This record gives sequence, structure tokens and C-alpha cells, in this order.
Amino acid sequence: MAFDMKYVLVPLFIGASLFGFNATIITMLNNGLSEVLSPVCSGAVTTLKGAPSPFLASYTGVSIVDYQLSGMVSFFSTIIDGNVPWNVSMFYVWGMAQFAACWTILVLEAKRVGNRGRLVSWIGTVGLLFQNVTWTFTIPLYLALHLLTSPVAKLKNGDGAAARRTLFVYLWDLALLPMAVTLTFIVPGIFMSMPRLFDQTAATHYKWIAIWQPFPAFTVLGLGLLHYGCYYALGSLSPVDEENEPTTHSHGYMVAVRGVYEFALALCGTTHLPIVLLTLMPEVGREFLSHTFPYYAPVFRTLSFAKAFIPYPWYDAPSIDPATYKSGDLAILSQHFLHYDFYVGTFPVLLWAIYLHQRTVKNPNLGKMLGRMGLWFLIGGPAAAAIILNWDRDAVTEEGEEKLKKRIEQELESRKNLEGKKTK
Repeated sequence: MAFDMKYVLVPLFIGASLFGFNATIITMLNNGLSEVLSPVCSGAVTTLKGAPSPFLASYTGVSIVDYQLSGMVSFFSTIIDGNVPWNVSMFYVWGMAQFAACWTILVLEAKRVGNRGRLVSWIGTVGLLFQNVTWTFTIPLYLALHLLTSPVAKLKNGDGAAARRTLFVYLWDLALLPMAVTLTFIVPGIFMSMPRLFDQTAATHYKWIAIWQPFPAFTVLGLGLLHYGCYYALGSLSPVDEENEPTTHSHGYMVAVRGVYEFALALCGTTHLPIVLLTLMPEVGREFLSHTFPYYAPVFRTLSFAKAFIPYPWYDAPSIDPATYKSGDLAILSQHFLHYDFYVGTFPVLLWAIYLHQRTVKNPNLGKMLGRMGLWFLIGGPAAAAIILNWDRDAVTEEGEEKLKKRIEQELESRKNLEGKKTK
């Protein structure tokens, strides 16, 4: 019996979780960031330097909830408000898009038939956990649980029948998932990130940041409400092909899930490549853009790939003096936090996608898979690479349905011919 790589991945994911927690939460407690944010959250200090004033510390009227929510709101304020360096802002935009794409495929995974009723289907709870105790701590543990308990992680190569029993998702969920993520993640994220554009008061700005925080619960609840509303109003959806004609369940599933994967890839591609190219642009290109768009000259001239994407060593994190920090100083500390939060938390997502791909596709080819993954990594970042591997894996659901698909096509052709004769 061949050795199962999940028994290497599971301890690796647990180790990543512990390392990520140390590099984010523990570092935050020691570099001055927590010392600045704590009195703001408690109301002892009413403003963060550079942020709209006064800081809003009450949202629900429940003190313990408000304190935790204020902590998350103040953290995001440090990376949105004030004299935030452009490199930090670029990483923030890039990271939010990658985050939204990863969140989309995790919700999709939780909705699969094989995961129903299992702990891995509780993605809303998992989401609330990573919002409170970091993505880097929670997601590797979730993926380890998935590998150990989910039937999705136990499929055999090319087993279309088992894949159909395990990988399918309700068609209404597939149709509505992009809308649910847009309404609960992207829209609040835009409003909280651009307070000046929307001319928000201080209170409104902080409320938008607070509204975004529980997006995992809102996504799951919103998707459920949309699903049942559409189902009871319009009925169930039937599998159709690209031309909206009846087809097999497997082909219909692949047509429907394509919209989810394309949505997630669009989030990655529209942000990753432009931002990476801007930060890597040679000096001559920066000067050309600075003269062509003089208003944005400070952006073009200060961007650096290293400053935007390369983290400080976790053991040598940047720090500030809480008594003398200036507007924008906290953004560097928050960027350091997010570097490790996203990188250490998302690397397991990529390994998880590789494992599922190689275990499930009909004829796995590691070299070909790595080449395809590398191409999409360049186009859309780590989230895009994981998305494309999951999409390729899902195609196994069509294995073994060739005869059924051909029979349906023949029946449709006969029906069209018969209708043609009636109209003559």
C-alpha cells in the first residue's frame, strides 16, 4: 500500500498554525501594536493618530463583544487610515482579493455533498474563528481536519461514480455563491477601505469596518437565504450545458461550478498582476508613469516589491514606541502581521489543493500539474493556483458518463428533428 501524503501534510499544517500564531499574535503583543490598540478598544484613549476621530468603541452594547470588535476595527484602521505607505496599501489590496478568492473556494468546499453534516461543513464557524484568532492559526487546522475526515480527501484517481456522490454542490448554491461573497465580503470591504471617497463620518467609517468583520457568518446565512428564496420562488434548477440544453448531472455541475471558479479567478487576476508589475517596474517605467499621471507620481516612485511583499524575519519584527508613534507607523506593524497571517495560512491551502488534485484526477502527472499551477501563480497569485487545481479536480465527476451524455444528445437531436417536421 502506497504511503498517504496526508500523514505528512497534517502535522505540517499543525506546525504552520502554531508558527503563524507566534508570528502574528505573539509578535503583536511585543512590538507595540497591542499596547497602542488596547487603550483605544477600552475607551481610555479616544483616537488613533492619523485615523478619523473620535474612535467608535461601542457597536452592540455588549461590553465583551464590543471590546473584541473594537480590537479588529482598530487593527484594520491602522492599515487604512492616516499616512499609510503606498507599499502597505498595495499589499492590503492584493491580500484582500486573495483572501476573498480563498474564502470563496472554502465555502464551496464546505457545501459539497460529501461534507454535509460533518465538522468541515461548518465553514461559517470556522470563518468567525479566523476573524478572531487569525487566518494563519485557523485555516491550517481546518485543512488538516478536512484531510482526515472528509470523503472528498479519500477519492480514488478517476473514480467518477464516487466523485459524483461526493463533489456535487446544489446548483442554486453554485449560482448564488458569487453574489453572496460580493454582498457580504466585497461591498463592505470597499466601503470600509475608502472612507474619503464616500465622504464618511468617523462613526460611519468605523461602523463599516465593524460590519465587514463577521462576513463569514453573513456569507453563509446570506447564501442560505438566497438559496431557499430562489428555490421556493422559482423551483429547483436542472443541469444544463453551455447552450442551456438538458445534459447529464456531471456536465451540468461543471457548467455551473465554472461561474464560481471564474469569479474567484477574476478577483485574483484583476489585482495580482497589476500590483506585482507596478512594484517590479524598472525606474524608467516609473518615471514615465509619473510624468504621464503626475497626481500619482508619489505612488509610482515609492513602490517596491520587497517593501510590499517580502516580510521581515518573524524574530526581528518592526516595532514602535507607543508614546511617540506617528500617523502611518502602525501600518508597518499591521502589514508585518498580515504578511505572516496570509502567507503561512495560505501555503497550506495550496498544498491541500495539490494533494486533492493528485489523489482525484484520472491520470495524475506531477510535472504537468506543477507547471499549470506555476503559470496560474504568476497570473493570479497563490489563491489562483489553488483554484485552478480544484477546478481541474472537479472534472473527474464527468468520468463514466460518456454514454449517458451521448444518449441525451441523441434524444435532443431527435426532438429537434421532430419539431422541425411539425413546423413544415
